[in-house]
Amino acid sequence: MNDQSYLMFKLNHSRYGIPATAVQELFFLPEVTAIAETPSTILGVINLRGKFLPVMDLYHRLKQARPPFQLTDSMIVLEWQTQRIGIIVSQVDSVQAIAADQITANVCDQSKESLPDGLMMGIANVEQGIVTLLNPEILVQHALIETTFNHNSDFNNSSVDDALKHPSDSVLNQDLYDHFDSQERQIFQQRSETLRCLLADENSAELLPLAVVGLAGEYFGFSLETVHEFTEIHKITPIPCCPPHIVGNINLRGEIVTLININDVVDLPMNAVRSHQHAVVVRLDQRVAGIAVDDIFDVTYIHPSQITTTPIALHSVKDDYLQGVAPYRDRMMSIINLSKLLTSEVLVVNEEI
Repeated sequence: MNDQSYLMFKLNHSRYGIPATAVQELFFLPEVTAIAETPSTILGVINLRGKFLPVMDLYHRLKQARPPFQLTDSMIVLEWQTQRIGIIVSQVDSVQAIAADQITANVCDQSKESLPDGLMMGIANVEQGIVTLLNPEILVQHALIETTFNHNSDFNNSSVDDALKHPSDSVLNQDLYDHFDSQERQIFQQRSETLRCLLADENSAELLPLAVVGLAGEYFGFSLETVHEFTEIHKITPIPCCPPHIVGNINLRGEIVTLININDVVDLPMNAVRSHQHAVVVRLDQRVAGIAVDDIFDVTYIHPSQITTTPIALHSVKDDYLQGVAPYRDRMMSIINLSKLLTSEVLVVNEEI
């Protein structure tokens, strides 16, 4: 099948998709620094591990009114032929595979005129409704043409570097963050500081990509090698005579996937499943399962040297499924060994029951 995976996101209650192969990473919105004499489609820049990353105003590019920023907004980093930009979206939904025959490239002339030339790859009808598929090449190329500085340069220009050390003045000129209180602005600044950090021995080939999720107020990391996609849970079909960690079945575009609750396995309370809970769909060999989570935060990259193993004195049986802990934001994140967890006896259903 000629399926291609797309990252789905929302802008002004409309659903969009972009090829997942063009998505380098995503994270919660940090503080964006405005730069003088940049065009209206460029909001500013962020310091992403020592490199300029121009941030495009996707609302303006799509000819839409931009609502006020929210703490829950996300930034998606797009890469095309080694060039990168950031786009801000109101909500990241899921990663979905869409077959080529589901995509309609030719739409009515009115729809064509509603977007800049070449920006729309087509439209598709998915389970959640109509989705507009965007062309990452056009987005990135437009940003490069519009941006007046070399965003791949290091932060070695003193005037730009000084502005980035004190971003609030330039940011407030755009009124992007005026509606936030001092505590909320501090959160944006902390996010920027985390993204600014560059490991002295960082080698991109050695970095581990992790999906960061929330369970019972705690952060957990899942290796992206095992993660197939993220999705919202719309309907759960209960399975009779199953242990508490088997939540039920969900229908993932015609494929029945068993949803499991790993709270007890990682020593957390077995709370009731929330009505708008998310699922991380994982695949290991022939095994496919959905892990129920409270929140899906972002995708991050860490160096193996940042992972600390659990002290032997504090070791328990349930720690067998923990690869270790690593810093994330202002707290620690537990990294789950999904391969070991999915093949463990604790998740096996006794068919004789």
